[in-house]
Parts: sequence; structure tokens; C-alpha cells
Amino acid sequence: MMADAFPYPEDTPILEEAEEEINFPQASSSSTALIAPYRYLPKHAYASIEYPGPVSHPTSILKVVNQSDIDECFNGPSGSNPVLEIRYRGDQPGGPVRGHRASSQKLLLKVVRRRRKGKGREKEGEEGVFTAEVVGSVAQTVRFRSMADWHWAPNPEGETATLLRSLKELDYNAILDYSFPPINETFLEENPDSTDPEIRYRSLLDFQPTPLFTTRNLPYLYNFKMPNQAVEEEVYDRRTGQLRRRYVNRGRVAGVGPISVPHDQALGDVPKEPTNIIKNRMEDLDSQLIQRLRDLFDERPVWMRHSLLGQLAEEDRREVLRIKSYIPSVAYIMGTGPFWKCLVKFGYDPRIDSESRRYQRIFFYPNKRTIRNPLNVDPAEEDDDDKAKGWWMAEQERRVENKERPPVVPKKAHVFDGQYLHRERGDYQLCDVTDPLIAKYINEPSRLLSVCSPISGWYPPSLFTLIKTLVRIKYMYMWETSQPAPDDLCYGAIEDYERGMLVPDDGDEEEVEPDDAEEEDDDGDREAEGSVSPMRRDRRVRIREPGDE
Repeated sequence: MMADAFPYPEDTPILEEAEEEINFPQASSSSTALIAPYRYLPKHAYASIEYPGPVSHPTSILKVVNQSDIDECFNGPSGSNPVLEIRYRGDQPGGPVRGHRASSQKLLLKVVRRRRKGKGREKEGEEGVFTAEVVGSVAQTVRFRSMADWHWAPNPEGETATLLRSLKELDYNAILDYSFPPINETFLEENPDSTDPEIRYRSLLDFQPTPLFTTRNLPYLYNFKMPNQAVEEEVYDRRTGQLRRRYVNRGRVAGVGPISVPHDQALGDVPKEPTNIIKNRMEDLDSQLIQRLRDLFDERPVWMRHSLLGQLAEEDRREVLRIKSYIPSVAYIMGTGPFWKCLVKFGYDPRIDSESRRYQRIFFYPNKRTIRNPLNVDPAEEDDDDKAKGWWMAEQERRVENKERPPVVPKKAHVFDGQYLHRERGDYQLCDVTDPLIAKYINEPSRLLSVCSPISGWYPPSLFTLIKTLVRIKYMYMWETSQPAPDDLCYGAIEDYERGMLVPDDGDEEEVEPDDAEEEDDDGDREAEGSVSPMRRDRRVRIREPGDE
């Protein structure tokens, strides 16, 4: 009962007054009272902390937590759900033990034990006389429901700790004098601290504490198990080139793509068959379409994706674009080098066959403003319809309507004949360059390299630069005018090549950014934005325009 709900003054004997008014029955002298006595409930409010450990004195908690943190926890607003953090090892890095403040309805009891001193102590017994007194109510309690994590401190004099201390103190000489220590593969030693006999060893790993420690705890019963959709399968590791086992979630559609082989991989070490994931899906594919793709790779072992799709009927082309497992079932992809992003027949390695020089790839960007391409093209200024279909294609449709050029034929998009363009992007294989002036340098080279270079392939660097320069000169003329490119545009570059003035490229554009093997590249996709146009490197090549003497 609360004290201010009782009408009597403080010095009134409560029990006697109550007996007179209510006429409680009196207990006999030989028995205890049947009614408990009334007591005032003090108005003092207390807050308690359920300390997770033995307590010798209430002030001992100040060894693991500051008084200011305790005040901030209990004085915070009711809806803030404040937290009290205790640290058993002071400022050493580690996750603290967190307790949460909660509302409570408890009474704080003061228990006093009285024992007789002297000779008569044995008569009273060892327990003594206990009395309990209510000193106030407990409205807030901090409870700790999680155990402390294992605490591990690295050697403060270790190599890594010394380097970090030098960096924090900006010790210039110590940083310059630092050298990597030899590798030590001794990771454990006997524990010199014998306070806990169960801990026999301690770690020698020189791990440093993380900047932050998570506040999330694992549930008490974690009970982790793999979902039913996760099954163990063999997958191809592109980094090591070997098969390894891993768990795969069958509940989602796994991404499929051709196996990617870098140019610097061991010669002859190329995939000879698809992965097990593709094999398992081949039963659901159209066998006639797969055979059609195999026949195309028998005719020509290396294809660009858009040129391969151009050989298929419209219905088959849509099927290949819709289901991504068709191409990985018949070919792999080159990730770098002169055959970058080219699809290659299983078992065929273009790096050991000099006849594969005809399948090398060249590309450049006509929509970039460079010294060799000072065209001011801003698709943002076009109408919405032109934006949707592309600036170049909209311009070609306008020229076709005005009978300034023949219609665009998508099946000829991969062919460069020096007459008309059928695709905006300058991306060709050398075997598809049919312009007579350029084809003679491709098909009848004066000499070839003994090994396939990652930059120029089987061609000497100067000859490969000439071929790219000739294709670029004619391409840019047709791209701007939509008219056949005359041969005399290229005479200056040929003259420089014959005189040895044509500067080879320092690096090939195919090496600028590696390809993602799972990227699906259709006719409307884009190349890697970080690639460098070869136009900006051929600055010493002269272009002879019509009418120049």
C-alpha cells in the first residue's frame, strides 16, 4: 500500500488504531498474529543493474563502466531504449557486453542479520536474526541477456602493431625503415597464463582489431542448415581453370555464360566441352538449333556474337537471345587479346593456329570526339523518336527515304566492304573486311609473327596498325557521308607505312578492359565504356582528302 493513501499521521501507531476501528480478532499469546502489519511504502525511487557477475560492493561496477554512462542510460527518454555497455578490459579493443534498460515494478528490500556477540552466540544459532525493510521501489532495471565474447588482444610489440603505431604517430623514419618480416608458420604456442588450465594454447596470429564491432548477436539456438533448394554441384572456376564443388541454389535462375579464357592462359588449355550446368540444360534445348550452331562453327571456328546471330533465321535468333544456354553449349569466349569477346569453337585454340589471323578483331568508337574524329554529334539534341532508335540509325532512315543510300541490311552488319555501313559500331573481324584495298594486306601479309601477340595477334604491330588505320579512315568517311569511301583517302597512310613512319599502337584496345564472360551482347548492346579509341593514338598518320595534291 502506498504511504500517501493512508490518512493517519506518521507518529500514529498503525496497528493499534486499526485494531480499534476494524476490531480485528486478537491472537492468543501462544500463536502468531493472523494479519500482517501495515507499513508505509517509502517514496524513494531506485534503479537497478543486474550485473552479470559476482558483486562484492555496489561501487565495484564502476571498474567496468563509467558513472556518466550509467546516468545517461537511466536519464534517457522512455522511448529511446537506451543501452548500457560494460567493458571488462578497459580500453582494449573488443565488443562490449550490452545491457538494455527496461521498466520494472519491484520493491527494494534491506535485509539485516543480527547475531549475538560473545559467549552466548552458540545459543542463538549461526544464522542469527533476519529483518527485512522496504526502502523504496525499483522502476527501471538494466538487464544483460547476452554473454561476453571471447576477448583476444594482439601483441602490442608485434610487427603489424608497430607499423600501425608509426603510421598513427606519423613517424617518418620508422615507416621508411620498415621491412616485411619473414613468413612464420608457427601459429600456436603454449599458454603461459596458468589461471585457466583448460586453455592450453594461445594464438600467435598478428591480427589487428577491426575499426568497428557489430552490435548484432547470433540467436541462442542458431541451428543453421542449408535450404532445400541448395544442392552441391560442380562448377567451373574461371580463376583456376578447374572444376570445384559448391552449393548452388536451385530455387533461382542461375546466370549462364560462355567459359572465359584469357589470352595468357597455357597454349592448348582451352575448354573442349560445356560445363555440367549447361549439359544439364541441353535436354531442354532445340536440338536442330544446336546443330545449326555447330555447323556454323565447323565452317568458321571464331565468330563475333552479332555476326553469328546474323547467320540465323529471325525465329532462331530470337530463341538464342531468349535462352542464354545455346551459345555456351557450343563455344567458349576469349577474355583478352586480339580475339577479345570472340566466340571460339570448343577444342580450337586460335593462339596456336596462324590461320586464325583472319578472325582477329578490330573496333573503334565513331561517336567519340577525337583528333581523328572531330565530329560534333550530340544525340541529346535529337527528337524523342530519334533518341529511342539511335542517332545514327535515324539518320540512315532519313537518307534511305531521300534515296541517298540503299536500305540498311542487318545481315550485312558484320561485313565491311568500303561502300555502305549497315551497323553503327565499328567492330569487325578481319575475315569480314572485303574492301579490295584493305583485304590484300589482310590476306597476303609480307610476314607473320612466330607467336600470337596479345596486342597485334599474328600480324606485325606496324602492319596491324595499318589495317586498323585503313578501316578507320574509310569507316569514318562512310559514317559521316553515307557514301562509298574512295581509295585515295588511304594513300597517305599506306605511304607512311611503306616509309616506316606509321607509329604502331602502344597497346591494343582489346586489352583495355577485360570482358565479363556472362555479359549477353546483342545488336543493341554497348562496348566497355572505359576502352580507349585507337584514333587518339595514330596522330602521326596523314589522311589525304579528295583533291589533295
